[in-house]
Amino acid sequence: MRATLMCPCFFLSCHFEILYNQTMELKNATTAGDLIDFLKLQSSALLGDGSTRIQSFELPNSDKPDSFAFIKKEKWIEVVETSRVACILAPTKLRFQIADKGSKKTWIFCDNVDLAAQKIKSHFVFATPYRPSSIKGIHPSAVVAPNARVAASAAVGAFAVIGENCVIEENCFIGSHCVLEENVVIAEGSTLHPHVYVGHSCQVGRFCEIKPQAVIGSEGYGYAHDARGHHHRIPHTGRVILRDFVHVGALTAIDRGTLGDSIIGENTKIDNLCHFAHNSVIGKNGLLTASTIMAGSSTLGDNFICGGQTGITGHIQVTDNVNVAARSGITNSIKKSGAYGGFPVIPLKDHLKSATSLAHLPTLRKQVNRILRHLFPEEFQ
Repeated sequence: MRATLMCPCFFLSCHFEILYNQTMELKNATTAGDLIDFLKLQSSALLGDGSTRIQSFELPNSDKPDSFAFIKKEKWIEVVETSRVACILAPTKLRFQIADKGSKKTWIFCDNVDLAAQKIKSHFVFATPYRPSSIKGIHPSAVVAPNARVAASAAVGAFAVIGENCVIEENCFIGSHCVLEENVVIAEGSTLHPHVYVGHSCQVGRFCEIKPQAVIGSEGYGYAHDARGHHHRIPHTGRVILRDFVHVGALTAIDRGTLGDSIIGENTKIDNLCHFAHNSVIGKNGLLTASTIMAGSSTLGDNFICGGQTGITGHIQVTDNVNVAARSGITNSIKKSGAYGGFPVIPLKDHLKSATSLAHLPTLRKQVNRILRHLFPEEFQ
């Protein structure tokens, strides 16, 4: 079973109290009943009028009529009741409490509000990654090698560069100023936001998303050293391979392998400002948050989760289903699944005890000093 650590002090959590934080107009006006049908919920999940009209998604305290909001916690019930939001999506566990209040608004209840919100926003507003509708086909300013293969349904933005023997499959989007060196493969449905670099021979799987300024397949940090202390660059001839449904955040760098490949497993999501050195291997379904840094030739198992600013040393192995608190340091292999924290990492419960104890150290020091003065007064004269 996959372990989940929900400690806000140590994790940049993927769950939010308010799931929606800006105005979004629907492509077409809809009703609460339409959302029930779309989510394949039973009619009993509806409290109120199924014909309630919805035209936009708003914050729970919005004063805009015909709007829709999401909440997850009890404290937001009063907020939406005093707002002009017409329809609210909420957890099933709040249903009876809301019904007892005699609410006059329309409510939709489901067990997984996060997932329902994702489905609704993707279908009724727009599906990320965002693709400008104005970009179709290959922009006249793009530079595409004659022997590159770009699918007819793919879009290539202004000033993008597509190198020799590249393959861009169906429904891909290559943003403006992207650079793809020779022999790169971008599989079906993947999106490269503007200013992404993909080094030669690297492969991007199906339905991946790579955010602006990310660097995929730069040469790793490796040098040979001579007797005079001079450093000589070692050519890195491996690749970077992103499996299907991988997301790579802005300004993140994934180095190519020295000989073998750096591999990011299926459905792994990487935040902004991360770095993964040569021969890094990450399993499936990982969640790696901002400023995570991983040294070369290390392997992370499936379902790895880490908080921001986690550091991972080189040449170690981390087993499946490991959660690591933010600002931790993994300096040795982890062979047992579970939650860890600290530098170097220890089991999370021990780390929390240690962190809590630090605040009491000044008082403890004074107390110990008084005891020592009492027991050994001659040493304090």
